[in-house]
Amino acid sequence: MTQRQRFLGTLLGGETDRFPFFDLDPEEDTLRRWRREGLPRYQSVAAYFQLETHHSVGLNLHSYPFYRQAPGILTDPSAFDRHYDPDQRSRYARNFVKQGERLRQKGRVLYVDASGGGLLQMLGVGDWDSLRLACFALVNRPRAVADLLDRITDFYCVCLKRVLSKVPVDYASFYEPIASNTAPVVSPAMFARFAIPGYRKVIDLLKRYQVRLRILCTTGGNLTPLLPALIDAGINGLWISNIRSAGMEYPRLRRQFGPGIALIGGIDATALVRDEASIRKTVAQTVPGLLESGRYLPCLDDRPRSNIALARYRWYRRLLGEIAGQGKPGSPGSQTW
Repeated sequence: MTQRQRFLGTLLGGETDRFPFFDLDPEEDTLRRWRREGLPRYQSVAAYFQLETHHSVGLNLHSYPFYRQAPGILTDPSAFDRHYDPDQRSRYARNFVKQGERLRQKGRVLYVDASGGGLLQMLGVGDWDSLRLACFALVNRPRAVADLLDRITDFYCVCLKRVLSKVPVDYASFYEPIASNTAPVVSPAMFARFAIPGYRKVIDLLKRYQVRLRILCTTGGNLTPLLPALIDAGINGLWISNIRSAGMEYPRLRRQFGPGIALIGGIDATALVRDEASIRKTVAQTVPGLLESGRYLPCLDDRPRSNIALARYRWYRRLLGEIAGQGKPGSPGSQTW
């Protein structure tokens, strides 16, 4: 099978030879440590461990300047045009059409970021003061906030149409950092009022372009109270990083929402800091049951950090290979690397 066929077969519940071998790329300081511990200097982690990487189609929907606050977005009428220009060339990767075609011919997994960072980021939140301003606006200026969110969502749709009309993708990702370890920082009712209309508009567009997987990606925090509304709007996959809340543990999410929701990740990366027994216990508590229920791609819930030794990560990858049934000589589950 190609990587794309295996990925879609796993997460859509179709036939597949095994689950994909996948993890997020490690941090640079992790790479430096692992090279000291034996990772070949000129070989990537993905190549060394035969991982099946995902490739972005190359669209940036964040407010400009990218990955920074959007000052004035709530108070200055001219700020919108500065932060959200669909004609800005730097939003689109150079030669994204040819690159997408090349990756598709090779059977690789291609995705698109379908949001610019979630509700709070759309309101210019980047620190405590801007969060306070956004909360006041949600309460005291609801119509102005709704109009702003609608304009930003329309901007998303314009950019997405330009890309998806030229390059098919395998999944769309949404990022929504809006919760502490105990609960979201806005009520479910407020989230449904202000955020869900935008989700519906974007997801309807994705469906028209036959993007079958719409995956919510978030880091930490307990989003459980918001998930029913998101799933009702068309989210059909979850990818939670740095799981710190019991409410977001994957076995619990699977019991709550059933196999209709695909899952990526869920393996506590901190187990790799400890010992092999901890790794085996963590994997055993998470992976087999989710694989049996279907639509699950096992991987760490974080990028490998520099406190993880190469030997521990190698042992963990071997363990997943054995679970996948890849115990034959020369296969990823049994080789010595």
